[in-house]
Amino acid sequence: MKQRFRWTYGIMQMFWKQKQTFLNPKYKGLGLWAMPNILLFQYIIPFFSPLADLIMFFGILSGNGDKIFTYYLIFLLVDASLALTGFILQREKLTSLLYIIPQRFGYRWLMYIVLFKSLRKALKDEIQSWELLKRTGNVKEIATS
Repeated sequence: MKQRFRWTYGIMQMFWKQKQTFLNPKYKGLGLWAMPNILLFQYIIPFFSPLADLIMFFGILSGNGDKIFTYYLIFLLVDASLALTGFILQREKLTSLLYIIPQRFGYRWLMYIVLFKSLRKALKDEIQSWELLKRTGNVKEIATS
């Protein structure tokens, strides 16, 4: 989670520093494709995704799960279709898509925590130290023949 926080905060920092490129045709692919992609897939969708889970959860608890289920199913289908598209474009084995289930309800929540922690730190304008990783140098030499 520490590394994910550094990545998330770093992307947030980069986006803010390069905000003038956002939707600016002068910067071509960076401004018209990469920056909107970062905003949509790194921040907007992950920011609102927990709401879908929470609404479904509280809908079940309140006895209105059947009414909310249709919308939640649409949300999950959009989510799954994006994953399927990525798998097809990368020529990955489609059976690996089964991992989307534990990813959806476990790992993704850890990433939400990282996103909100990064966002809170950025909004508070706190300085981020990048904490250099300690190198131990204990890799064994590989014998060459």
